Amino acid sequence: MQAAVILMSRAPIAGKTKTRLDSHLKDEECAELHKAFLKDINNKFLNLKKIHSRLDLYLSFTPEDSTSLFSELIAPEFTRIPQRGKNLGERMYNSAADAYQKSGLPVIVTGSDLPLLDIEIFTEALAGLKEKDLVIGPSQDGGYYLIGMRKPQKILFDFDNWGRSSVLEKTIKKANRHNLKTHFLPEASDVDTFKELLKLRSELINRKSDSNYPQNTQNFIQKIFAY
Repeated sequence: MQAAVILMSRAPIAGKTKTRLDSHLKDEECAELHKAFLKDINNKFLNLKKIHSRLDLYLSFTPEDSTSLFSELIAPEFTRIPQRGKNLGERMYNSAADAYQKSGLPVIVTGSDLPLLDIEIFTEALAGLKEKDLVIGPSQDGGYYLIGMRKPQKILFDFDNWGRSSVLEKTIKKANRHNLKTHFLPEASDVDTFKELLKLRSELINRKSDSNYPQNTQNFIQKIFAY
């Protein structure tokens, strides 16, 4: 199945990214962790494209003047689109709409802070969009780590308090109200806090190394915890 896969990310600028980790990491270290995440998901998406060659890859980035900061992190196969909107919901919808306008394909939107997300999740998302209007990957904090749509649906992003724990619940209610059939992916957790970073460190130790192993993230964690 053809689809547009959109990676949303702010630029990895010290003091502006992964700020919930600054209780234990320096600003520069938070930015380096984000860079490691970006390198690893870049590799994962390129591997995904080898399996599903009919994919269009997009990087939706912010701030608008930061595109050069991604040049050594994200491959040129990703079409760059600057984020637009007052809140995360607006930025996600506009990114999906921009990619859809360019490609005319179903869209899958995800973030950069899920280094352990299996490539099979994206394969399942693609398969889900063959049968359903909507695919959602719930996250453990009450939001979601992935949303896929046959066609961008503004009503799914049109509510206040983005970033609150009720985002997933509100999205599901809106989908049901508009008779959108939904496929749910396995639950996953992103890495925003030091507790989540410690969990990631533990899981990486037991994770089998393959072409999708987040080696850049592992290298960074080894460096940090070697102090």
